[in-house]
This record gives sequence, structure tokens and C-alpha cells, in this order.
Amino acid sequence: MSHDEAPVCARHDGDVRMSLRTLHSDANRPGELVGLFECPECGHERRLPVEAAA
Repeated sequence: MSHDEAPVCARHDGDVRMSLRTLHSDANRPGELVGLFECPECGHERRLPVEAAA
């Protein structure tokens, strides 16, 4: 995932891109990866599904 594809932190007026910290899989959804993203400015964390590159 490139920096331009990272989600924007909703706690800022400008486009502050979040950084991917870790990837997780869920036993209930084995084909789906969830990324834990963190804002470099305020530390806000957000979990979002991540598309795996084939």
C-alpha cells in the first residue's frame, strides 16, 4: 500500500495520511486482512479492511 492509498485521518481539516502499523487476520473471515492505521500527528488509530495484492 502506497502513502497515497492510505486513509486520511478524520480528526484533521487537511489531508493528513495515516500510516499502516500492523496487519491482522480474523478467524471468522480468513480471506480478509485488517490494517491498523495510525495518524502520525495525533496518534488516532483506525482499523480498516486491506485489499491484498494478487
